[in-house]
Order: sequence, then structure tokens, then C-alpha cells
Amino acid sequence: MIQNKMWTLRSLAVFLMVMVVGTVTSRAADSLLVAEVQVQKPGRGRLTYFCEGEGRVVPVREDVIFLWPEQQVEWTAKQGSAVKAGECLVKFRREYLEQAIADKQAELDRLELQKQQQLASAREPARVPAVEGASQSLAEAEQRLAEARQKELEAQNAYDTFLETEESEDDGLLEESREIGVIGGAEKAEIEGREDGIKETESAQEAGIWEIKRQELESAVWEAKAETEAATQAVNQAQNAKELAAREDAAIQANAANAAEAARIGADAMGVQTETVRTELERLRTYWEAEGKILATEDCIVLQTGAQVGAITTGSEVFVTGSGGFWLKGTVKEEDKENLKASASVKVRLGEGKEKTVQIDRMEFDTGEDDSGEKGSSLGGSASLAGRTVWYAHLPEHTEVQWAEKFTWRMETASAKEYEQTIPLTALRENVTESYCLVLSEEEQMLGTVQIAERVPVTVLEKDGENAAITSRLRETDRVIVFSEKYVEEGERVRIQNEKQKLKS
Repeated sequence: MIQNKMWTLRSLAVFLMVMVVGTVTSRAADSLLVAEVQVQKPGRGRLTYFCEGEGRVVPVREDVIFLWPEQQVEWTAKQGSAVKAGECLVKFRREYLEQAIADKQAELDRLELQKQQQLASAREPARVPAVEGASQSLAEAEQRLAEARQKELEAQNAYDTFLETEESEDDGLLEESREIGVIGGAEKAEIEGREDGIKETESAQEAGIWEIKRQELESAVWEAKAETEAATQAVNQAQNAKELAAREDAAIQANAANAAEAARIGADAMGVQTETVRTELERLRTYWEAEGKILATEDCIVLQTGAQVGAITTGSEVFVTGSGGFWLKGTVKEEDKENLKASASVKVRLGEGKEKTVQIDRMEFDTGEDDSGEKGSSLGGSASLAGRTVWYAHLPEHTEVQWAEKFTWRMETASAKEYEQTIPLTALRENVTESYCLVLSEEEQMLGTVQIAERVPVTVLEKDGENAAITSRLRETDRVIVFSEKYVEEGERVRIQNEKQKLKS
């Protein structure tokens, strides 16, 4: 019995020792195989955005001065130099200016002579209208026609009178014969004999003369008619000539009026050119009176010179100065534009000095030209910018700076919205298809209760540098894995790094 009891006690002791060794071994294996993690509860809160960048010191006010056109630059103040009020910014060569004045005066004189010439051309030339000569010719032709008609009438009357006279003589003889027939036969025979004798005598003596006279009168009539016809044609021709002369006079008058109007317009144009040149001459004389110098109207800093010494200006060159003190001008990265607002406070560091807090006065969109006057480079000297967002702030009190001095700035600001759930970025896992986090859950196994990593899908709303705002089925009591000493996947066993750690609320 005693031996059996001893054997039982020994067996129990061995079993207990094996159990101890197994427990120790299991604990050792857990410490080697099971990942230690840190956990944190999801919380309600705002995101914090961190912004930083670089900047330069710039003048409060910039003044753009257009250089005088068509002048030769003799000297300019250097970029970045400080110029007192009344001191010279740009000096032009006076010999070149003097020659420009002489050339402009000669041009003015030439234009005034051309204007006088145009005014003289505008006066219509004196001339005798052609219609006056045509009217005189028509009057003369009408006078000749009247004379020809009178001559024709006289010739016709003479011819008709001649024929009437012959008929009257024949009628007298016939009447005399009739009277003789009344007297008696004897006398009638005597009279008839006498008539026959007269007729024979007249036939012999006057037949030729009468015929010649008739032909002469008839010829005179035809000549008078021909002359009348010619005079009529002459009148018609003179009338046509008068009408043509009137049209020609009208055309000449219109052409002369157009030429005079063109000359007057030319004179007006010359007048405009003359006034323009006179204005330019007066401007050049004001340059001369200013001794060929552009002076600063107030204390300023030269930001941009615009022209090289010896160059001939075109009028498009500018000289830019800064005055009125200095601003801090910071550049904002593209991803920070939405998080940075006017009136926000930023911390700036000038050179090796201490960090100071300033408040943003305003923000605006700027060109890609940096504040040293060079295009195509950012304030930090990095890649060129086609455009950028910048902010301006007043200098902190008692701060000594120089133009274009560089500084760095940073800012952190809370989001305007307060989110229902936020988790650290270290807890957020993302792949191509989804975002998720791992939470701590417990399972009962043979060796007792163990802790397992459970996958919980989330939707990311916004991120900052440390946290993410999400929506999910997480509860306030869930313990989200925020750190692991080695990579942990869904379903793997884990254990809290320090069993005594207090969960963050």
C-alpha cells in the first residue's frame, strides 16, 4: 500500500512538473509567435492639418514706371538697391535726346509745309465755264438762222412777185381782146393782128430775158433754203454743244469739288499729324528740362530695372520700385490651398532667428514670377510655377529684414467639421478595392480565451497627417489595433503589448 501511494505521489509530481514545463513552454512560444499589438478606441473629433512652405520678404506697394520711349539708357539704379526720394532711378543720354529734339522739330516743320500745300490745293482754280462759249456760239447760230430765214422769205417773195407780174400782163391782153370783140369785127381783126405782132415781138425780144430772170429768182430761192437748212443744222449742233458743255462743266465742277474736299481732308490729316508731332516735341522738351533723368518720388527699393545700359527704349520697358515697408509673402502648396485660410496664424522663421507667429492678412493667386523679378522659378528655387497661391502677412514688430530675404513657415489647424469616428493612420489599411482596420476580438479555445485580429471595413472621409475620419460599424468600445511589432493579418492571434496598459478613450 505504501509503495502504491509513493508511486501515485511521484506520478502526480511528474505530471505537475510536466504541466509547469508545458505552461512555461507555451508561454514562451506565445511570446515568440503571437504578435504584440497596441490598441486604441475610435474617437470623435476634428482632423488637424499641417501646412508648411517657404516665402520671401516683399514691399508693401509696387510702383511701375514706364521708361521714356525712343531714348538711349545711360545709367540705371541696380536691382535691389535702396534709392532716396529725389535721387535718380534712370538717366538717359542727353546727346541722343538733343538729336531727337532736332529731328522732331524738322519733322514738325515739314508737316506744317505739307499742310499749307494741302490747303492751297483745296482752293478751286479759276476758270471760264465752257457753257458760256457754247451759249455764245448758239446765239450766233440762231442769229444766222434768222437771217437765212429772212433771206429765204425775201427770195421766195421776189420769185412769187415775178410770176404774178407775168400773169397780170397776160390777163391784160386777154381783157383787151374781150373789149375788142365788143367793138366790132373789123376792129377785132385789127387788134388780133396787132396782138400777134406784139407776141411775135415779145417772143423774139423778151422770151430769153424772162426765162433767165425766172431761173435767177428760182435759184436764189433754192440757195436761200439751203442756207436756212445749214443754219438750222448749225443751231442744232450749237444746242448740242451747249448741253455737252453744261455736262462737262458740271463734271469738272464735281471733280474740282472732290479734289478740294480731298485736299481739305489731307490738310486735316496733316493737322492731326502736326499736333501729334508737336505733342511729342513738347514731351521731349520736358525730358530735356528734367535733364534726362527719372527721379524717385519717395524712398524705395529697385525691384526691376527693365532696360540695359546703351539700349534704345521702345516705351514698353518698365522700372519697378517697392515702397511702404515690407510684407511677408508665403507660397502655398497645391494640396494645402483648401486648408489655409485668411486670418489663420502661421509660424515663420527668418534666417537663423527665432520662430514668430503672424496672422495671414490676405490670400490671392499669383503669377509664376518670383519676387526677385525672375520668371519661371519658385521662391525656394525649385521647379517653375505657371501660377501659385500666396499669402501676405505684416512683419512682426521689431523685425529687421531685407528685400527678397527668404523665410520658412508652418501651420497646423483643425478641420472645420467634427467627425463621428477618427482612427490613427497607423490603424488604417488600404488596398485597391477597399479600406479597413483590425480590431481586437476574443475566442474561447482549449487553452482558454485568446485574442484574435478581426477585419472591419471602413470608408475614409478625410485624412490629415496623423488621423483619418471614417464611417464604419465600429463601436465606441472596440479596440482598434494601431501598432503591431510585426505584420498582422485577419484571423491571426495577437496579444496586447502590455496587459496592464489602459485603453485610450
